[in-house]
Amino acid sequence: MYDRDEARRLLEDELSGPEYQRQFSGPVREAVDRFLQWLQEGAVNLGVVDIPAGPLVVLLLLAAAVTVVLLVVRPRLQRSGDPDQQVDIEAGITAAALRDRADRSAEAGNYDDAARDRFRALVRGAEERALLPRSTGRTATEIAEHLAGQFNEHGHQLRTAAELFNLSRYGRQRLSAQQYGQLRTLDATLREAQPTGSLDVQGPRLVAPR
Repeated sequence: MYDRDEARRLLEDELSGPEYQRQFSGPVREAVDRFLQWLQEGAVNLGVVDIPAGPLVVLLLLAAAVTVVLLVVRPRLQRSGDPDQQVDIEAGITAAALRDRADRSAEAGNYDDAARDRFRALVRGAEERALLPRSTGRTATEIAEHLAGQFNEHGHQLRTAAELFNLSRYGRQRLSAQQYGQLRTLDATLREAQPTGSLDVQGPRLVAPR
């Protein structure tokens, strides 16, 4: 480890070579000389310790860069990678239409789209039965927890359905026909099931015709 004076002398010796003299001349050479002089003369005095200003500035810049990453970049990455985001359902579309669309996607072998539409059908079916308030901004997990409180016997399947929805939309894994079949079966089961938990939805209860 070299001290400040030795490092400056080594740098000057290196730059005094003829190959550098040809490259560093005029304004470039003057800028290098000023930089060397700044490193030599600029220091922060902390009692008996002199800290060269150049390395101190570099450390401060690095610390500032790390702070920017932690405060700005990292939260954006976390938001972009959030695996549990809102469930989007087109306004006015019925559960029956969503089920038909899901089955068509499954027949074409696109089980990711099929799973998403089947979960949306499950949600819209619950809304049509007034088991779930018609509102936006809910995540699949929130919807599953809400319905699990009403269909106690199917809580585990509902949470699994939410996980499959999130995986199909935000994950890096393709869903299988078997996984879509699980969603399809759950949707059909809930259509016939009567809620066993407490209802917290305001307004009259609507029962979808069979």
